[in-house]
Amino acid sequence: MGDMTKFNSAIEYYIFNVLLMCLLISEIFIFFYTRSKQNRTEKIDTRDLGTKWLLYLNFVFCLIISFLCISQKAPFCIRELTLPAYFAKIGMLITAVGICIRIKAVLTLKKAFTLNVQISKEQQLITNGMYKFVRHPAYTGSILSLLGVSIALKNIPAILIVAICSFVCYQIRINVEEAVFVVDKFLDDCSIANLQTVRIVHGKGTGKLREGIHKFLKSNSRVKSFRVGTYGEGEMGVTVVELK
Repeated sequence: MGDMTKFNSAIEYYIFNVLLMCLLISEIFIFFYTRSKQNRTEKIDTRDLGTKWLLYLNFVFCLIISFLCISQKAPFCIRELTLPAYFAKIGMLITAVGICIRIKAVLTLKKAFTLNVQISKEQQLITNGMYKFVRHPAYTGSILSLLGVSIALKNIPAILIVAICSFVCYQIRINVEEAVFVVDKFLDDCSIANLQTVRIVHGKGTGKLREGIHKFLKSNSRVKSFRVGTYGEGEMGVTVVELK
């Protein structure tokens, strides 16, 4: 997989490839683990909201760009912009730690972990294990493992690209996740208060948060209809919701 000439020894090269295989296998395990858990539980209100595919795309892109930047196809100024040799060991250590954190986080959440953004009546706030110290350990583990691969290959442009893309993609995911839970609680309170029309202020931004909230509203049983705000209501930064 990796170019043997990029490593100090054959042992480093083989360890790197083993870690890369572990990373791929761990993601496959998580995919099927979450599917099996969903099949055993009752159907719940769930929507991808586009962010699951964003994370898949980021995972594949980060791996490709890490190797592309060190290939002969890359411009010389990018290919040769590298870190000292000892960073290969640091990168492999970061990758290993990232894989362990992600797997541990998934197993701690058990059936509560899902690749989809979802709302379930059975969901509870997890505060044990590593969730005592990190709010999103599964995402932290994924970012560390991808960043570790690029660091192990010692290419500075690849490290910067992987870091920026991963942080942006996971921040979008976290924003949508948290917004969905807040909106669900808000709609529940409004329904109890017998309110017919409410406004959700999500801002304009990139539109991803608005898109995620709209997809969630489509699947919510309390919602009769919704629309973006008109002039004077907040326009694209606000969604007006009619409740049943």
